[in-house]
Order: sequence, then C-alpha cells, then structure tokens
Amino acid sequence: MASVLTLFLFERPGVRKGLFKTLLFAGALTLLVSSDALGHDVAEHLDPELLTGWRTWLHLTIQWTHLVAFALWLGLTAGVLLLGIESRLDHLLYGSWILFLVSLATGTYNMEWSAGISEIPSLFLHPLLQRIPYGVTYTIVLAAKLGLYGLTVLVALVITLLHLQHQVREEQLRRVFLISESTLAFLLALATAVVLFYHEVADLWPTAIHSLGGVSGPDGPRGQTIVGGDLSPPNDFGLLTTGAAWMDIGVGWVHLLGFGLWLGGSAVALTLGQVSTGRFLLVIWTALALQVASGISNMVRWTAFYLPPYIWNLSELTPIRFGKSYTLFMAGKHLLVIVSLTLLIVWTFRYSRNKGAKHLSVRPLAAVSLLLGLSIGYIMMIVLLLHEGVDHAL
Repeated sequence: MASVLTLFLFERPGVRKGLFKTLLFAGALTLLVSSDALGHDVAEHLDPELLTGWRTWLHLTIQWTHLVAFALWLGLTAGVLLLGIESRLDHLLYGSWILFLVSLATGTYNMEWSAGISEIPSLFLHPLLQRIPYGVTYTIVLAAKLGLYGLTVLVALVITLLHLQHQVREEQLRRVFLISESTLAFLLALATAVVLFYHEVADLWPTAIHSLGGVSGPDGPRGQTIVGGDLSPPNDFGLLTTGAAWMDIGVGWVHLLGFGLWLGGSAVALTLGQVSTGRFLLVIWTALALQVASGISNMVRWTAFYLPPYIWNLSELTPIRFGKSYTLFMAGKHLLVIVSLTLLIVWTFRYSRNKGAKHLSVRPLAAVSLLLGLSIGYIMMIVLLLHEGVDHAL
C-alpha cells in the first residue's frame, strides 16, 4: 500500500504540488497553535508544560499510530465493501496482517502506559484492582475488546489458511472476509467507545462524568460527589443502566466510525483499484456527516469545561487550567474539517457538472482527504492528552 501511494504521488506533479501545499498548511497550523499554547500561555495561565519533551511526543505518536491503524483496517474491510472495490484477496490479507501487528504493538504500549487506572489492567490482578475505583470494571471492558481483537485475528487466520490451500474459491473467501471483518470492526469500535467511557469514569471518580456535570469552571471543579470513607471503591456496571452513559458511548462510537470510514475509505480509494466517483463521494459525505454531527454533540456532552471549547469561548476558558491550549487545538481541528468539507463541496460540484465523465478521478481528493485526516487525527491525540490532564485536575 505504501509503495503504491509513493508511486502515485511522485508520478503526478499536479497532485504532488497540491498535497505539498496541504501538508505545509496543516503543519504550519499545528505549529502555530502549539507555539501559542506552549509559549507565554504556560507562564501566565498556569498550564503545565504537558506538551514538552520528546517522551510526550513519542507517546502521542504511538497513540496516533494506533488510531490510524484502526482507521486503515476499517477502510480495508468496510471501506472496500462500501466503495465496491474489486481488490484481490491477497492484498486485503497482507494489509490486514500488517495492521494487526501495528495494532498489537501500539495497543500493548497503551495497556501499560495509557490505561485509565493506576495499575496494568490485567484479570490476573483482580484482588489488587478491587481496591481501585472501577479498576475491575475497566479491566473487564478492556478484556472484552481484546477478545474481539483476538476473534478478528482468528477469522483472518482461518481465511488465510483456506486461501493458501485453495480449498475455497477466492471470491467466496473475499466476501466472507469483508463481511465478517467489517462486522467485527464495528463491534471493536463500540467496545473502544465503552473503554474510553470507563477510562473517563475511572479518571474522574468521585467526580461525576462530564455529561452529568463533572466539569471545570472558573471557580474550580463542579459536580463533585461526596463519598463516605466507609464505602468501598465502586466496581460495577451500574452506569450502563443510565441513558447518559449510552448517549456518551453512542456518540463516541459514531465519531470513531465516521473518522475511520473517512480516513480508511480515502486510503483504499487512493491505493486499491478503480472507484466509482459517485459512490466515493457518497461514502465520504456520509463519513463526514457522522463526524460533524457526533462532534457537535461531543462538544457539549464530552467537554471537560463548563463551556464548549469553541474559539468564541476562548476568553472565558483561558483562566481555566488547559482551557486555552485545549480550545486552540480544537480550533485547529475544526479549521481542517472546514477545509475538508470545502474540498468535498467543490469536488461534488465538479462531479454534478461532469456526471459520467470518465476523466474525473477521485484519487486527488482521496489523497488530500488522507493527509487532512492524518493531521486531524494527530491533533485529536493532543486534545485527548489535554483532556486527560483536565480530568486528573478534577
């Protein structure tokens, strides 16, 4: 996949020039936002130097790689199915195994260094985890996600062995692979949303989750819950009986799926065979619509502040710890989303005027969308780190 992408970029001067400008714009935007957030803002507004040091950026890069690997795998399964790409089963299996290994390596790192509890989430540490608020709950949810990951790898292994032995027609195996792995990808995204929900619950306890009022304001934390000293740390699934919890989980799930289909769909359209322009535009419009709708909901429900971190609320959020940095990086993400939507509108207009024209390739749009998606994904990793910093402060 990487070799095809490289060949495409270097053989198309016009595309290469456009991509270079887009990448330069995205990089300059990120540097501008980060330099503003990490300059005098740290000294004047008491934001700790959270985004300094190579270890922090290595941590962010590993988490970003984990997100991108999932998005590419979603594109390689559901994206190929939705876009109607007639790629060979060999290519799908090769790509999947590479992404499985990347996910395993980065996921193992996250298990140790980015867990939502103070100990490594292992079922073998059950007695120790019982003393940690939601330690057992978080670990069980994470184990369920790992079980789905294992099932995904097992399905790919069985299909790979059958393909190597030529016992089943390739077209049948390809159909089974795409349908089964797409279903598991959607379930994995849901499991990830549940894990992230309990990550927040464990971080905030005994403060209520953000959607129930546990936010940071000018006068300090809000929604604090008083817990008696005679009560043992909670380790149940009671929150899953509330509508607020499933609303948070559902919005996070849709947001992850939208991003995965957009980034992954752009990647496979760029690298795997011919794609119908109309179908590609429909899938990308659907993915971005999911992103925007769930993103707006997240800005209200999931935000760690008493006001949504929109750029017009910057003056009110600046005195709060991480408020200015968080809002500026979020503004950078929103700007890149607007750029993506603008490009998509222009391309849709061109397609409507030249409907049926064979020369209107989707590859330039897919390439720019891929770069924009990668940039947005990295900014989101920075926002998540700042979000966790606010949670710990609460």
